[in-house]
Amino acid sequence: MASSPAVVDGVVYVGSYDNYLYAVDAESGELRWRFETGHWVASSPAVVDGVVYVGSSDHLLYAVDAESGKLQWRYHMTQEVDSSPVVVGGIVYIGSDDLYALDAAGGR
Repeated sequence: MASSPAVVDGVVYVGSYDNYLYAVDAESGELRWRFETGHWVASSPAVVDGVVYVGSSDHLLYAVDAESGKLQWRYHMTQEVDSSPVVVGGIVYIGSDDLYALDAAGGR
């Protein structure tokens, strides 16, 4: 694994060097879903209001539905994502070559 895990409502969310974000049942260890990114995921995920936010070395921040693992939106940055996202008041804050502040509902 590449990132530190986030645990929310009995699900462990963690990024990996194999280009996936995983959701695993904390009790049984069963895979719930995996989401493929364009490159390795060292950013630790943030899970807020049913959405998993995670950055990847492919220069993208992904917003993934926590229940289904389906992409909701993504945002392209000019450099690799080298920090973990934080969500406060409907804004996703994440660092790359600069600090980005994006609308959690749509990445703008």
